[in-house]
Amino acid sequence: MTAAEVFPDELHPPLDDVIAEFDRVTSAGRQREAAELAYAIAVRLQAEGRVRDASKYGRTCLALYEELPTDTTEQCIPTRMRVAGISLPDLLHEDVVRSRLGHLL
Repeated sequence: MTAAEVFPDELHPPLDDVIAEFDRVTSAGRQREAAELAYAIAVRLQAEGRVRDASKYGRTCLALYEELPTDTTEQCIPTRMRVAGISLPDLLHEDVVRSRLGHLL
């Protein structure tokens, strides 16, 4: 199954656009949004079989979440339900990243 079959076009913007958005929000200091994008990029790259690139974004995602506060449930709720064609978990923090992307880290 190809990435296009897993992620229909209308739900999944071009990966280059998503990476460009990641770069923009990262340089703007929007850490939580950047972490969510890095998660989605890692998942999409893995689906395309680009494991080395997926690993890079998985590690970036983890590093970003390790810096974010996780003291309350509210701090662990993603800012959106879906990013770049990827549904985000109800809670997203460093332990979830390790659990879901651990094989890439």
